[in-house]
Amino acid sequence: MRHIRWPLAAFVLTLSCLIVAIADPFNTPPIFVEPVGSYIQAFTETPFQLDIEVEDVDHDVLKVTAHNLPGWLTFDPYLLQLYGNPQRLDKGEYVITIKADDGRVVRTKMISLEVAYGHSVKQHLGEAFTSLYKEETSSLLGASAAIITPDGSLYTSTVGRSNPRNNEPVNPNHRYRIASVSKLFTSALILRMVEEGRLQLDDKLYDYLPIENLPFGKEVTIRQLLSHTAGVIDHLNHPSFYRGNWEYRTWKPSDIHYFASRRRARFKPGQGYAYSNTGFYLLGELIEKVLDKPLAEAYKEYIFEPLGLKQTLYDTFSTRQHHIDSLAENARAYEYHQSAVGAAGAIVSTPSDMARFGHALYTGQLVSDTSLQEMVKDIGNSVGGDHYGLGMRLWDDNGIIHMGHTGALMGYRAILMYLPEYDVTIALATNDRHYKWYDLVNGLMMEMADYYR
Repeated sequence: MRHIRWPLAAFVLTLSCLIVAIADPFNTPPIFVEPVGSYIQAFTETPFQLDIEVEDVDHDVLKVTAHNLPGWLTFDPYLLQLYGNPQRLDKGEYVITIKADDGRVVRTKMISLEVAYGHSVKQHLGEAFTSLYKEETSSLLGASAAIITPDGSLYTSTVGRSNPRNNEPVNPNHRYRIASVSKLFTSALILRMVEEGRLQLDDKLYDYLPIENLPFGKEVTIRQLLSHTAGVIDHLNHPSFYRGNWEYRTWKPSDIHYFASRRRARFKPGQGYAYSNTGFYLLGELIEKVLDKPLAEAYKEYIFEPLGLKQTLYDTFSTRQHHIDSLAENARAYEYHQSAVGAAGAIVSTPSDMARFGHALYTGQLVSDTSLQEMVKDIGNSVGGDHYGLGMRLWDDNGIIHMGHTGALMGYRAILMYLPEYDVTIALATNDRHYKWYDLVNGLMMEMADYYR
């Protein structure tokens, strides 16, 4: 008589199933029936249901169990069904284990379940921005946000009022003083001039724009001015600048030169970091001198018109009597003439145009990759200061690397951020001050980064 030798144990591993049992020649293990695959997708704010189909050809009574379930998901062992309603906070990936036991063999199936947002980026931006505004900055007068997605699509969201006088709501076409976000525009323009061979980053300012009596004026370089490592005083943040009839006068370059020359340098050029609006004011003069045209025309020619920024302008004209069309206002909207600010922060724009500019800058449509790499070098931190490149702030907040610039002027706040890991550009602006402004900013940044994770 021929004897058949059976193995003491058998282990079977497939893409999604694992059998662990003592082999029985008279038993067929349970079988998970397709179309249940190993990868399933659910959506937030949308009821989820998945039937688990398992058969046993021996007609054994099966005990089916589910393991590693997230809190929002339930398993019905009688209906053999997973069900639940995931919310926004449940977004992510889960691995669910389903076991079918016929009393002799346990078959295991691993299901990868991804919970994705069940709405569009436009819906997510609107919901997140409105929710954050109510939770963090509900007393803020008004705010506007724009995002450009990896495919280049632009979406906007607005909350609040466009002025303190009435209940006119903010709309995406309202303009804001974007303040020091202007420095990123100025820096990009300088880099374009470098690409054209009109100047070099390590050229001395004095060779183009000699300013007598400016401390270390013959040593200061263009790169140092762009990175706030020139040691130049900051007139806009110096209390002595706001004296006399400062609320009603206009300034000439010679006024700014005189103010800067009367104050000592903060340090020898290249030996430290100190934020300087004066330095960027001088860069605006440099642009005018080298290009032989007003700064407003230079911005138009190099940036505004090529990028189609139709709602962006360089403010050289506004006063209490001559307002800016579509400007979202506050009580300080025309507090003093922007001739004091110049290239350091006198640009007016919408979040949509800010986002278009940022998207073009960081995706190679405005400056070369070589120029962009120069802009993102962390010069400020290398000398003990802020993380700052050439007219560009560099951040790593909440584990999200991003870059761009902030702005604060006459009650306005603005920020432009690019998130390279997600290829997403975000711009926000408000016509008001609020101590939790950055909670709104960082909250929206994290929400949009989370959307693309």
